[in-house]
Amino acid sequence: MMFSNPLIQRYRYSLMRPRQFWIYATIYIAIVALLLFINYTIYKYQDVFDAREDFFKSLYAQFLLFEVIVLWIWAAYNSGTALKDEVSGKTYDFFRMLPLPAHQKAVGILLGRNLVAVLLAATNCLFLVSFGIMGKLSGVLQGQIFLVLISVTLLVNSLILLCSINPAKGKKKSNITAFILLAFFAAPFFLPVMVGLSQIEEMESVRATFFNAKLPILLLITFIVLYFSCWTIKGILRKFDREQEPLFTRKGAFLFLLGYEFVLFGLFYTHLPNAGTNINYSYWLISLLAVLIIPFTSLRSFDKYLEHIGLAQQKYTLNTNTIFPMLSYSNLSLALGLFAMWAAVSIGVSLIAKMQLLQCLYPLFVLLSFYAFYILLLELYVVYNQPSGKIGLLLGFVGIVYLFFPLILSAILESEIIYLYSPLGFSWSLFEKPHQRAAVETSIQTSILVVNALFCIIPVLLVWKRYAHIPTMRRKM
Repeated sequence: MMFSNPLIQRYRYSLMRPRQFWIYATIYIAIVALLLFINYTIYKYQDVFDAREDFFKSLYAQFLLFEVIVLWIWAAYNSGTALKDEVSGKTYDFFRMLPLPAHQKAVGILLGRNLVAVLLAATNCLFLVSFGIMGKLSGVLQGQIFLVLISVTLLVNSLILLCSINPAKGKKKSNITAFILLAFFAAPFFLPVMVGLSQIEEMESVRATFFNAKLPILLLITFIVLYFSCWTIKGILRKFDREQEPLFTRKGAFLFLLGYEFVLFGLFYTHLPNAGTNINYSYWLISLLAVLIIPFTSLRSFDKYLEHIGLAQQKYTLNTNTIFPMLSYSNLSLALGLFAMWAAVSIGVSLIAKMQLLQCLYPLFVLLSFYAFYILLLELYVVYNQPSGKIGLLLGFVGIVYLFFPLILSAILESEIIYLYSPLGFSWSLFEKPHQRAAVETSIQTSILVVNALFCIIPVLLVWKRYAHIPTMRRKM
């Protein structure tokens, strides 16, 4: 049984004690009483609601918002601070040594840590169903809203837990980064529901297309959220089993990108043939976000390089230069492979959008040049982080200057060209009208390629020098 999980039992003993639980219950009862009293007063003495059903629809929307706060914010905070509390309480080593499989640890935290939140949310659901019935809301609509609530709750909580699995930094740093990532991923699904609360009935009739299928938008959100929830749960299980390994294996990184492209392509599919270049470039840049983020979650450390070189030296003769086998193992090869997959899909999307092949190839090469500098900075951090622990600050500063300095200089000089040498500026230029894109001619794009190639020379030399030194370091170990 689920509740035989030792972690759930542990949290149940600590959270459900009467002298502690009554505080949560009192706060919840007070909030419910205030909401009912205020709304009844408005209904009784103000001409706000045209009919009795409108009054209950308003209550439904308010209690739905309350449900969202409990499940998406409070529960997420509980999930995200569970391991941090283990570290601060000096029980994290005990948690790691628990003879439980990874899935039981994940369930123990996600459910056990949120026993009070789940109980209050279940009680709140009774009010939701009651107000929905009295407000004559469709049962189908209520079911769809419930599915969205559950699916997004699973994604938000599992994502915040995944981001908090970082024992190396858990002792001193907060989970602010995890909450930023949470907001980034959850906001696209949170906002449509919030906007629709004022017009709750209309949400049932809203349809969205996935490829050629027209689905209720709430169901489509549920399916997509559940898909990515599976990935976050898989990531939690991997980090619990191999906490020092990167989040993605090589195969996992490519599969995640492939699935991400599939979902995104399904959403854009019906809009591509006759939508023009803006939709096409929107697809490019949205899908490129995954290519930028995945290398961070698949990063192999310098120690892994040393270990791989040791195995290569045993496999090859001493006269064979083992630096080349390591290139295929490096973070650079993964990043370039991800970009190649993205570029292939982007070209296919461009052809569906009825763009000429040459029209999209040059911007792809320019984006590749920006991306190459980006991943070289990331690889410099990996290979030089041990001899110089503060190298990350320098490389972060270089990356910020590279990103924003052309924009600032272009504004100061009132130039219509300089801003194109920034990745942000060039990406923005893709959406400009044809007569405004005169500056982005082939000659300008070629100059951007040349400048980025020059920028990449020094990082390439430094990375190559470090690569060449790794076999020597390994032999001396």
